[in-house]
Amino acid sequence: MTASLPPTLVPPAPFGRSLLDHDDLMTPILSAEFGPLTVRKTHIDSGSSHFERRSSIVQAASGSTILDAVLEISTQALPLGFLDQLLHEDVLFGQLLVDFAIPVRFADRTLYQSAKAPEDLRWGRRLTIYRKDTDERICTVDELLVSDAQLLPLRRMR
Repeated sequence: MTASLPPTLVPPAPFGRSLLDHDDLMTPILSAEFGPLTVRKTHIDSGSSHFERRSSIVQAASGSTILDAVLEISTQALPLGFLDQLLHEDVLFGQLLVDFAIPVRFADRTLYQSAKAPEDLRWGRRLTIYRKDTDERICTVDELLVSDAQLLPLRRMR
């Protein structure tokens, strides 16, 4: 009889990567990890058929930034009330999709890393969101989390 080797320890995926490695809305994922969230719009640039929204998702309790996002949104794919709230209120994009019961599908998800220095490593993802019912492109999204060192202390106690 031969002795079995102890299992090899595999380091867990970085926390930030684990938050992004799915084809779903970020709003419920981040809310589950960090509690209530708010959004700070940093820039809106509108055109005739689309607009770009730059914003940061912030933990309501601490005011700390969780994620920075750039969305290029197609205005034809969304109802007027949706766009009005998005432009004039500090509401999360994913929450509006849920509130307006807009069925979505995700495509072309890519995860990436960004860092000015090794300790500042940030995980991001790019993807395209489509309406499931009409197959219209709703938006392209680029989401970039803050570093794991900044995220981990903000997690909700379980």
